[in-house]
Amino acid sequence: MPWGLLVFLTIANIMNYFDRYIVHSVEPILKSEFNLLNSQSGALGAAFVIGYFIFSPLFGYLGDRKDRRMLMGLGLLTWSLCTALTGFSRGFYSFLAARALVGIGEASFGAIAPGYLKSRIPDTLKLNNALSLFYVAIPVGSALGYVAGGEIAAHWGWRQVFLLAAVPGVLLSLGFFGIKAEARVQEDGRPPAAGFVDGCRQIFARRDLTLVIFGYVLNTFALNGVAMFVVRHGTSLGLEESVVSAYFGYILAITGFVGSLGGGYLASFIAARMNHQIRGLLLFVSITTLVGTPFLGAAFLAPSPFLFFSLCFVAQIALFAGVAPLNSVIVERAPRGLETLTQGVTIFMIQLLGSALGPIVIGSVADALEGSAFASSSAMALSLGLQVATIAMGFSGVLWWVASRRSLREV
Repeated sequence: MPWGLLVFLTIANIMNYFDRYIVHSVEPILKSEFNLLNSQSGALGAAFVIGYFIFSPLFGYLGDRKDRRMLMGLGLLTWSLCTALTGFSRGFYSFLAARALVGIGEASFGAIAPGYLKSRIPDTLKLNNALSLFYVAIPVGSALGYVAGGEIAAHWGWRQVFLLAAVPGVLLSLGFFGIKAEARVQEDGRPPAAGFVDGCRQIFARRDLTLVIFGYVLNTFALNGVAMFVVRHGTSLGLEESVVSAYFGYILAITGFVGSLGGGYLASFIAARMNHQIRGLLLFVSITTLVGTPFLGAAFLAPSPFLFFSLCFVAQIALFAGVAPLNSVIVERAPRGLETLTQGVTIFMIQLLGSALGPIVIGSVADALEGSAFASSSAMALSLGLQVATIAMGFSGVLWWVASRRSLREV
């Protein structure tokens, strides 16, 4: 396993999620300064998805044909510079535009990196172990976004959060130019033959893979919706914004590290003892998701900060445990030679129907419930709106269970 390369890509992925989640840490400040509705706040968190989901299939298509090292490096440089641009936003619409540009840069890295690792690590379970480390970046980067974003905003203002966040990414982007270029050809010496449309047909012809992708859509809908409003929910329990960001960031870091790394290795351990490794990985993802779902729902009905954070801790351990196995299944079940296109199409689906809709739907449900017989306060309306995420999370676990059964017939 190329450990140096894996660590470097993991650090780059940390910056990916760091830049993505700093918006969530300053959401209450932005809501107040820009005088936003809940649905508009949700749009701020989802804005990067515009560039992300549109360009992910394109970069996925290019990643099966061009130098993936250069595509990832240019993507990292682009999203870092656009993160800095966000700090100069003067209103709601300029902020949206800047975050959409961030998504274009992130699209190249997100679509290409897992397939790039698969080309270096062909064994299924070794790849799953590598992705367990790679996806530790999700909670670690997210936690840094909450903690650092909240602290910097509290001391110097929200604009400085985005300006400072751009610096590490710009420096890291230079490292891609020092990586040796791949020598990639098909077994017959020709480049991938499938065009974009034909490649998409091949992807969705695999029914188990289709179920996995739609489960991922629901999972992303839930997680991104929760992430957008968790700081404001914490303030409704009597805590300061910076305190909620810090506490939630610490929990993300701990549960994500333990869940992603430990869960990934545990999934490999279990799958290695089954006749069908892909089915073993899918069963693991399904079970951990279904275990974590009720804890997620209970967290947003908890009456005290201690109970809220405790339930979040348990839910996140269970939910992060399935991240690496899920992405391992997507890479392994991708049609041969179309690994990065599969990632690009998956990102398109989960961002358009998941990340983009999650915060907006949850915010809209909270707006609709506010002042109704079901919610005596805006805080209660938001708590009930967040239960949409719980429902989506539960259904994702069910779809992955069905996919595990289907995978037996589609080897």
